[in-house]
Amino acid sequence: MIAARKSWYRPVASLQKYSVGGRIYYRIVESRRVDGKPRPIPIMHIGSAEELVNRLLSSAGTAGPSRIRSYQHGDVAALKAMADRLAIAALIDRHVKGSYQKLSVGTALLLAAINRAVEPCSKRAWAEWAEGTSIHRFFDVKPEQLTSQFFWDRMDEVSAANLEAIEDELTKKVVSQFDLKLDTLFYDTTNFFTFIASDNERSALAKRGHSKQKRFDLRQFSLGLLVSRDGQIPLCSHTYQGNVVDCKSFPESLTKIRRRLEHIAIALEDITLVYDKGNNSKKNQTLVDGGERPLHYVASLVPSQHPDLLGVPASDYQMPKTGYLSGMKVLRCTRTIWGSERTLVLFISEKLRRGQIRGLQQHLDKAVTQLEQWQQSLVKPRSGPKTDDNAAKKIDTILSAQHLKDVLKIEYNPRRSGMERLSWHIDAEALEHLHQEVFGKRILMTNQHDWSDEEIIRAYNGQSKVEDTFRRIKDPDHLAVRPQYHWTDQKIRVHVFICLLALMLTRLLERESSSHGYKDVTPRLLDVLATIRLAMVLSPSTKQGGRPRCQWQLEDTNQNTLALFTKLVPAEQPFVYTPPNT
Repeated sequence: MIAARKSWYRPVASLQKYSVGGRIYYRIVESRRVDGKPRPIPIMHIGSAEELVNRLLSSAGTAGPSRIRSYQHGDVAALKAMADRLAIAALIDRHVKGSYQKLSVGTALLLAAINRAVEPCSKRAWAEWAEGTSIHRFFDVKPEQLTSQFFWDRMDEVSAANLEAIEDELTKKVVSQFDLKLDTLFYDTTNFFTFIASDNERSALAKRGHSKQKRFDLRQFSLGLLVSRDGQIPLCSHTYQGNVVDCKSFPESLTKIRRRLEHIAIALEDITLVYDKGNNSKKNQTLVDGGERPLHYVASLVPSQHPDLLGVPASDYQMPKTGYLSGMKVLRCTRTIWGSERTLVLFISEKLRRGQIRGLQQHLDKAVTQLEQWQQSLVKPRSGPKTDDNAAKKIDTILSAQHLKDVLKIEYNPRRSGMERLSWHIDAEALEHLHQEVFGKRILMTNQHDWSDEEIIRAYNGQSKVEDTFRRIKDPDHLAVRPQYHWTDQKIRVHVFICLLALMLTRLLERESSSHGYKDVTPRLLDVLATIRLAMVLSPSTKQGGRPRCQWQLEDTNQNTLALFTKLVPAEQPFVYTPPNT
């Protein structure tokens, strides 16, 4: 019996486009061999593209419009509208002459900034994020084309000089266009850890130092930032090495601040600069005071460095009964500090005092636990320190926390036996003195001699604005500087610029929203705007052979949110805020 011969031929069907009389039609064809040669054999005529879409929309009982897909829209559209208002992409492109035709450097940096504001991710993950948003409506680009290499190539085009020029022009434009009040400005610093390897020599910025995020095992870079009291808008930044302490970086930051303010054409004598004690020193204060361009300032001093001021009894302080300072102990005086006469305002912060009391108690509890464990170990024969020096070093280690030596008294007597060699007690009088006469005291220094105590303390308390800004750019959900996977100083600086651009756009949105009566801060504002989604709706043609209708409109949403959105986003293409059923 002869087995049947197997045939491995499988006909292949495909969609084919063809032209008749200048019009385009589609048909399904099957590839067959005719006279030994492959030929497409039509097996079904579909018709024109319009007929095919209409047939799909009308099939399976579908009647009327068919919603195909929706996109996250409100937050992206509001950020793009704000960027257009400032013409940011064009502004960047004026300073960076990139060699790209499709999407310029300015557009690429703006795209990256929008992502940092909405949902920070790596450049590699950018396309996946963008596919779920309406960003393709605003930029003539397919998200899948924007790879990590696309962003890195454009970032490579931007030099440190470019960034300085861009920040100069952008800051001046924001101040002018939004009429920002620059009477009081706040300066502070922070740092960001990186994953740059220890043997990577391409980055001079990434160094190990005192990490404010407690990642002492990683290299970090530092950022000094100047923000306005009006709207907390970033005005000047300084990226520097991660192992440089704040007071050492202040002179260079101060030079950049002066130059930036002069570029904005703001008279320095109209500015009051507020900075914390970590940035202050005799040398730095001389820079603020001296030269042809002195600044008004409100700064704090380290109380322990001025024992005469710290020693002023709390009973000498006054306690206003009304107003902003109601219930706060305050003392105003004039002293010669670092060679100049300065107005000082001393006050006691109850919040700080309570925190310091809690902190000292935690250190005491920890030290007593260590002493109890040490005492238990002395039960064993021939245990304990062998020399007085060893005992003294162990005691110093236990008392290393601030103020512990003042209140916890420890004695080790090697001539005794067992547990009796170690004893300790808490000095109740010293503890009470710390609670009442040391903790909570702050010392403010200013040359605004005509300001009231309230104005000086209010200005200093405004320092929390820049601290809040740093919290924002460490928020993993919005605006985060991390994740950042860059290994060179040039890329780190461009990355920081992108993050601060995102911060500026969101702060301006927050300021605009506030002017319309909306009071939520940036994270909540962006989350609310994100609930506005854009839907692409396809409707079949009502005419035989007619083209189907494609319409973009908003999904049903909260009316208050929609009202805010329409105030932030212009009623013009490519922006869309056409509500359903209108």
